[in-house]
Amino acid sequence: MSIAFGYFIWKQNNFIQKTLMEELDQDFKRLEGIIIKLIDQQKLVQMEQKKMRGIFKAQIEVVARLSGNGLKDKYMRILEKEHNDE
Repeated sequence: MSIAFGYFIWKQNNFIQKTLMEELDQDFKRLEGIIIKLIDQQKLVQMEQKKMRGIFKAQIEVVARLSGNGLKDKYMRILEKEHNDE
């Protein structure tokens, strides 16, 4: 009787461990997928931000060149300062 009871407990523990390991593996894969998607999205946002920054700088440069009151020189000094800070 005690052998059968011990076998039942052993089988039950194995089943519980197997089930828990499968659930942990599924959760890990799901979280890994979410993290990968978040990293991809962050890269897309950074690329879009770089693009917008370039457009903004080009617009400022055009305005600076069109104005004749020294704005171009001020803008060029700001660009040099930003370039040196990077």
